[in-house]
Amino acid sequence: MSMTLMSKKLISTASAVGVAALILTGCTSTNAEAPTDGEAPNNLVADIAAGSVGTVDQFITMDQVCPTEGDPITVGVVDGIGTNSWSKTVLAEIESEAAQCPLIESVEFVAGLFDLEATTSGITSLAAKGTDIILVIPDAGPGEAHLPAIRQATQAGSIVVNFAADPQGQAGVDYLDYADQSPEFVGISKGEWIVDQLGPEGGNLVFLGGPAGALVSTQEFDGLEKVLAENPQITLLTPEPVVTNWDPAQAQQAMAGLLSQFPQIDAIIADYGAAAAGVIRAYEAAGLSLPLLATTDDNSLSCNFDALKETNPAYELATVSSRTWIGRVALRKAVAAFYGGSNPEPSIYNLAIVEDSTGTAPGSIKPGQACLPDAPPDATPSTLLTADEIAALFN
Repeated sequence: MSMTLMSKKLISTASAVGVAALILTGCTSTNAEAPTDGEAPNNLVADIAAGSVGTVDQFITMDQVCPTEGDPITVGVVDGIGTNSWSKTVLAEIESEAAQCPLIESVEFVAGLFDLEATTSGITSLAAKGTDIILVIPDAGPGEAHLPAIRQATQAGSIVVNFAADPQGQAGVDYLDYADQSPEFVGISKGEWIVDQLGPEGGNLVFLGGPAGALVSTQEFDGLEKVLAENPQITLLTPEPVVTNWDPAQAQQAMAGLLSQFPQIDAIIADYGAAAAGVIRAYEAAGLSLPLLATTDDNSLSCNFDALKETNPAYELATVSSRTWIGRVALRKAVAAFYGGSNPEPSIYNLAIVEDSTGTAPGSIKPGQACLPDAPPDATPSTLLTADEIAALFN
């Protein structure tokens, strides 16, 4: 696989956060024993290190879990949103990974469009059709609101792996596993970078999240608050994540409101890089100089940083991976379970700063190095897609 510079850096520097990770490779799925050779695989029992925490340098490859012969597999993907560039990239990564397993016959996609009923209906409909593997992003509402449909799909015999949003259930009981970043760890990473940049004088900080109540936003916010509890020189102006629905236009509107409410904002954390592009537009419309920005990687942020820095001297950028690749992990775990194999990959990933315009984050690269000049603005520099796959996705 041809990797971007940023995805290579993501993996090569992962060991820097390995000490903070609880690495439990080779664990069995929660509260169950792995099936022995010759037994039929169980959709709640598998040797897949369910719930383990680690870093991306522990990735395996599809050929390690997909046999050369066996029953064919059908895969379904249900995304509670499914309309933005992040969702499109996630699906493309899953399709790319599926293509590496010849036994996977099809990948069917259901976009929930922010509608909980449509999302849960998509889950149960796929299960009713006998879909072997169902990968779910349960973010059309609170994670637990998806659980009845997830349980129903599991009871129907589908292997269900949730990813990229916490379903608030129990692996090995309600579903096979849940794969994601640790949002709290990300909040800590961004918060520590902000603290380092503002120094002892401190300053004012705002936090922009996704949909109201989105766990990935609130959990990242919780991590940030842990850092700020030890750094009273930083004032958090927003008592909870500001709602943007991960939409750049809504982020621009929300940021414009914050700028009218607070005369001094020294730093911004946004949990979605494409939405952060809306933040920049709000500043430009207000004729104000950009402050510090910590978010997830986005090609427009990387490629435009140097030009913006020329006219915004206080502007600095730090990003963590947007983890569009996490669906690959979810799929590999499900495939291993289907065939009764083993997958030692972590389920939860601790992600450190990988792109830093100040160059102070260990192992990070500068935005100009992360930029994909031949890719569109809303591409993700840390994607594991090849250049040809990126071009096909956005053209």
